Amino acid sequence: MARKRRAPAPPARILITGDVHGAFALLAAWSSAVRAWLGPLDAILAVGDVEANRDEADAAGVRSPAGHRGIGDFPLLAEGLIDLGAPLYFIGGNHEPWPALDAAGPGRWSRDVYFLGRAGRTEIAGLGVAFLSGIHSARVSDAARPRRETARERSYYTAEEVRRVGRGVGRSAPVDLLLTHDWPAGIGAPDRADAGRPELRALCERLRPRWHFCGHLHDRHQATIGPTEVVCLGHIRDGAPAFAVVERDTGGDLRMVHQVAPPDFRPGPDPRLLGSAVRP
Repeated sequence: MARKRRAPAPPARILITGDVHGAFALLAAWSSAVRAWLGPLDAILAVGDVEANRDEADAAGVRSPAGHRGIGDFPLLAEGLIDLGAPLYFIGGNHEPWPALDAAGPGRWSRDVYFLGRAGRTEIAGLGVAFLSGIHSARVSDAARPRRETARERSYYTAEEVRRVGRGVGRSAPVDLLLTHDWPAGIGAPDRADAGRPELRALCERLRPRWHFCGHLHDRHQATIGPTEVVCLGHIRDGAPAFAVVERDTGGDLRMVHQVAPPDFRPGPDPRLLGSAVRP
């Protein structure tokens, strides 16, 4: 299916990050390195398990064992003490403050931080972005009348949400980026032969984005589905495997940058001490 042509858009640079899990000071350190290496960022996109907990009430809604549940660095970001260098747009994974996210709905979550929502399409920095939050569970994702009441149930997507993302192909603007938390099926990752979901593969095949970014399994892996390059991102504490950069040049051409920081860049043991990553 031919892509619709769009008017040329201005240059843009977007950083995509894997699972943050509340480590926003570390995200700021990597963003600072990317900007020093490549130039300014127009946006940062996160593929879920962000854990943007504003307070203890938010953290209490995260589906995790109590010993692994914490507020993280997000309050510092909300107070302006951490500088990401660009607006952050995120989808939800299976470890999020879902009661609070569902109550707030899509839109501004905090200072320069935006929750994209459960499922849909939008435009960020002139790029078409499709997104689906959550992971699969048969009792919710395959149910005719799904119920999402518990913290666990809220972390799952529904079949209707998958259909919502896939609607309008050929009538709406082309999709440049598809963001999901879980992997699509059949992408041949070593030791992950059974990983991924067939409905996410089908969604990717229907939308035919330039890139499909995902996270969840904390492994870096790349594959192709038709014309789409699938990029599975690692945990933010893995360093460079957790990141990718998409750029649009003055001619409107898109490319992905695999190396996102100088070769000698290594965040220190306390990323809050790394230069401009944290404001004084």
